[in-house]
Amino acid sequence: MDIPTPPALLRDKRFRTLLLASLVSASGSAMAPVALAFTVLGFDSRPSSLAIVLAGSTAPQLILLLVGGVAADRFSRRRLIVIGNVVPALTQATVALLVLWGAASTARVAVFAAVASGASALASPAMNSLLPQFVEAPRLQEANALLRLPTNLVRILAPAIGGVLVALVGPQLTLAWDAASFAIAALLYSRLSIAGPVAARGSVLRDFRTGWNEFRGRFWLWSYTLSGTFVVAFWLGGYGLLGPVVAHDTDLGAAGWGTVQGSFAVGLVLGGVLSLRWRPSRIMIACVAANLPLALPLLALAAGAPLPVLAGCAALAGVGVDISIVCWNTVMQQQLPGELLGRLGSFSSIGEQLAVPLGYLLVGAAAASWGAAPVLRAAAVAMTLATLALFAAPSLWALRRAPVAATPTPEGSAAHT
Repeated sequence: MDIPTPPALLRDKRFRTLLLASLVSASGSAMAPVALAFTVLGFDSRPSSLAIVLAGSTAPQLILLLVGGVAADRFSRRRLIVIGNVVPALTQATVALLVLWGAASTARVAVFAAVASGASALASPAMNSLLPQFVEAPRLQEANALLRLPTNLVRILAPAIGGVLVALVGPQLTLAWDAASFAIAALLYSRLSIAGPVAARGSVLRDFRTGWNEFRGRFWLWSYTLSGTFVVAFWLGGYGLLGPVVAHDTDLGAAGWGTVQGSFAVGLVLGGVLSLRWRPSRIMIACVAANLPLALPLLALAAGAPLPVLAGCAALAGVGVDISIVCWNTVMQQQLPGELLGRLGSFSSIGEQLAVPLGYLLVGAAAASWGAAPVLRAAAVAMTLATLALFAAPSLWALRRAPVAATPTPEGSAAHT
């Protein structure tokens, strides 16, 4: 059986709509972190204040991802996705107005960031369950890579543009476009024709228990999630929190940090291009190995590396991130039953984000006490060790890409223990 070339996917109207919605949303979301970080640092330069906002925006996901996982297997996935875009559109517009009026504060920004994050988390499992509904299993890796490629292209210039806009006119214009991009994406998603719920209607508690039993019964699934609990927390604490702080306190500034973010996006694009053609047989090993370059930007920040070096490290990290995401999404979509995909995806996502709020707070407090450099070095070492530990798991080596003509069994794979 020949695998169609990626452009063949573009003949599917649903895929084109999904692609356009993701592209529009990415144009705002790629600029928003720069604007949000420098919004907070503009009226409170302490790392702990930005940590409060970032932790507050992550905490709701710990609950709403679970709710969203059950909901994605029971209710209209399209409706959940629309809600997950409309609410952030309203909150980002409100924050933009608060900044414009000079009424923004750490508490207010944190509250609206938490509401937006919670809505996005509610819709995330439904979003991650869409592709298998209209893309055949042999084409899933190409579809995942192709879906990410244009949005990653947008992320090359968007952070740099956002940094320049913040430096010239303040963050309110960037936040306003982020709000508009969510609204446009919601309209596009509302026109998407997709299948209804795939799970039988039982009690919510029963659905939750079924999903949890299936999750803990797959070693490759929960072990990678457990490693991600540490990797994601230290990555976001180091790069997402301390990166802007270091930029604010040095000659990098908003424009320089925007350039670093853009370089990271260049890496994402390169990783997506590689994922279109490279189909590793031991897909989970490739997924794990691709996470190792994440430590490089943290070490570069700690060493006070010049902008070109820092940007290069960010680009390498981006290559690894995109390969890892494409491989992971493909494994999930090929190996897991469609009626469980929402719940199992939510357990995986919440596991990876479980320590993020605490990580933000601890990293922020540690940086305030000991400085950013030693904390960045410690975070780089910790996330590397958490990644390397997975190579000792035989089940991850045993898991191979599903054969082109094969259909995965409900048990998942040979790595199901």
